[in-house]
Amino acid sequence: MKTKHTLIPLACAMTMLGTDVLAQAIDEVVVTARKREESLQETPVSVMAFGGDDLAQQNVSDLKGLDIKLPNVAIGGAGGVGGTNAAFYVRGIGTSRNAVNQESAVALYVDDAYYGRSDGALLAVMDVAQIEVSRGPQGTLFGRSATAGAIRYITNKPNYDELEGKIEATLGSENRRDLKGVINVPLGDAAAVRVTAATLNQDGYVDGFFSGKDYGDVGSDMVRTYFGWQATNDLEILASVDYTRMDSNGGASTLLAVDDSHPRSLIPAEAAAGFDARTLPVGEYDTSFQAGDNFYESDNIGLALTFNWTLSDSLDFKSSTNWRDADIEGAYDTDATHAILSQQGPFERDLNMFSQEFQLSGTSVDDALNWVGGVFYYNEESTETRLVQSGVNAGIPMSSTRITNPYEVESLAAFGQGTYDLTDTWSVTAGLRYTRDEKTITADELNAAGVSKMANLGGPVTRDDTWSAVSGRLSLEWQAAEDIFLFGSYARGFRAGGFNDRIRTNLPNDFFGITDFDEEVLDMYELGIRSEFFDHRVRLNLTAFYGEFSDMQISTLLPGTNRAVVKNAGEAELKGIEGELIWAINDVLTLDSTFGLLDTEYTKLNPTVTSVTLDSDFARAPEASFSLGLEADLGEVVGRIDYGWKDDFRTVEGDSTHIAQAAYGLLSANITYAPEGANWSISVFGTNLTDEEYIVSGISLLNTPFGITQAEPGRFREVGVKFGWEI
Repeated sequence: MKTKHTLIPLACAMTMLGTDVLAQAIDEVVVTARKREESLQETPVSVMAFGGDDLAQQNVSDLKGLDIKLPNVAIGGAGGVGGTNAAFYVRGIGTSRNAVNQESAVALYVDDAYYGRSDGALLAVMDVAQIEVSRGPQGTLFGRSATAGAIRYITNKPNYDELEGKIEATLGSENRRDLKGVINVPLGDAAAVRVTAATLNQDGYVDGFFSGKDYGDVGSDMVRTYFGWQATNDLEILASVDYTRMDSNGGASTLLAVDDSHPRSLIPAEAAAGFDARTLPVGEYDTSFQAGDNFYESDNIGLALTFNWTLSDSLDFKSSTNWRDADIEGAYDTDATHAILSQQGPFERDLNMFSQEFQLSGTSVDDALNWVGGVFYYNEESTETRLVQSGVNAGIPMSSTRITNPYEVESLAAFGQGTYDLTDTWSVTAGLRYTRDEKTITADELNAAGVSKMANLGGPVTRDDTWSAVSGRLSLEWQAAEDIFLFGSYARGFRAGGFNDRIRTNLPNDFFGITDFDEEVLDMYELGIRSEFFDHRVRLNLTAFYGEFSDMQISTLLPGTNRAVVKNAGEAELKGIEGELIWAINDVLTLDSTFGLLDTEYTKLNPTVTSVTLDSDFARAPEASFSLGLEADLGEVVGRIDYGWKDDFRTVEGDSTHIAQAAYGLLSANITYAPEGANWSISVFGTNLTDEEYIVSGISLLNTPFGITQAEPGRFREVGVKFGWEI
């Protein structure tokens, strides 16, 4: 309530500031949610878009900053391996486990490139043209078929016409020191190079009681170079290379509960060795009692080559080639105590991803048919070596080294979609995609002495299998009036099956634990309206949806262990509504708001799944969420306040392993001064101004020998100043 009382008077004061000023029309938003540029108001997909200037005014420095602004979407940390590893959820569907053997249900794309892993996926906002978030199955047009949705991170491309330069420096709480720079240089009339670089640095925000470290720090250096060449009037070639180096002391693991009642509890033995977790305070979000290794280091490099070729007035060809390699090292003190109850690391992970897409698009039938089709190929090879330790201080030999070398994915898909204008106001869209995924895993595990547990059991376990499916989309669209667009749609999304990566020597008849899980399929039905009123000064977009899930993949702990496996839960349903409202009150003030309602339930469960029941909630699926933003543009001064709120939700799926995050809201503000005619600006900003305590990830291990509940808190109140200069 304190936050609402703070927000309302400020909003009223800003409203009174300019009530007698004539309002202007809201700017048009152009999106590419259907692989072509079109107005958001004529797109039959539930999509939200944020431009680069919008992100700056709303204090969004990375993808995680969008979490509170998106109804029915959760963007948080996956926990365990550093603050840049993502857990993306849309309408209660996502993946919380960070491992090489499971893909996200929400697909991430950097320009045209599919980013296939959660490692480093909480991308920093750096020279971004737009970020688009599409809700609902993406089973037709984009890269890998995804059941939940897609996030598109679209960068600024080279400008052939003029020299550009920009520098931005930020100083803030916890010794924040960010420096970003962009230079765009035309090379003659038909070529240009654009270079973007940044160094992002900030101390941690959670104090290490025993270690003396501040956890949750930021240390990233990145550079991206784009070369563009308009080779002919009909052919453009874009080539890019990017590199990111991350070096931090990892995420903060804070202690929320301790319980030594498990029959095989490690807590008493660790206490006898002088490390008693029961003596530690619990629920202190700003203090961590972890004392083991905790760090995250990565080197991430990507290459991209794109050809855009206009073959005729009605036919375009596009080729997109992308390669990415990431080398990651880290460790994480999972139990949040000075005892060694559960500690992961050091671990090493190597990821190599390659994709190739050929695409044709155009118009036919006297421009009544707008269509796109193509083929997509994706290849990934991942390896991981992870040391897991327990009870070491007490001399209990409970450590092992888990090895996946390699996990390979080869995917091939063909797709096509077209929109046909039945009349001047009615149109129909139909699309299909065939996807075939082949996966191979080789897994092993070493005991505490470093000897393979499979040495006398036939050696490392190797398995392979293939999954395929047809997915697609069908929608009927009606331009009911000049500014009212209605649609009804059906879409199917598909996420391939895979293999679990944990060796279990007591399961010789079940591939020693390297079990497989099936693909999941989501059928989604939507009704939507895109509307504008009062001379384009009010925009109201609403989408209602209903989805049926088959073989939903969930991550769950095996009973009595800390070993997470993926299983197909069974069948489920989800339904709800989401909306966006923008009101240009006058020339000075603009109000924007979003809201979401969500209802999810399991309807039929696989008998082997014991982690949830028919009454269990989905993970990261609050029943209600909303955001409010008010911006005042006074010319040289622009001020903005934002408030976002989420209802209660659980962090992970399992009944015994989840943490219940109570409803919370975050308030932020930004004021920018840019003198007329000057080439500099200065901004003062604040985030989480009411200093709310909330968590971005967490898991309960109370019903296991480890006996703790731990969580990684979100950042507390921060303030800062930003200085910008441009040519």
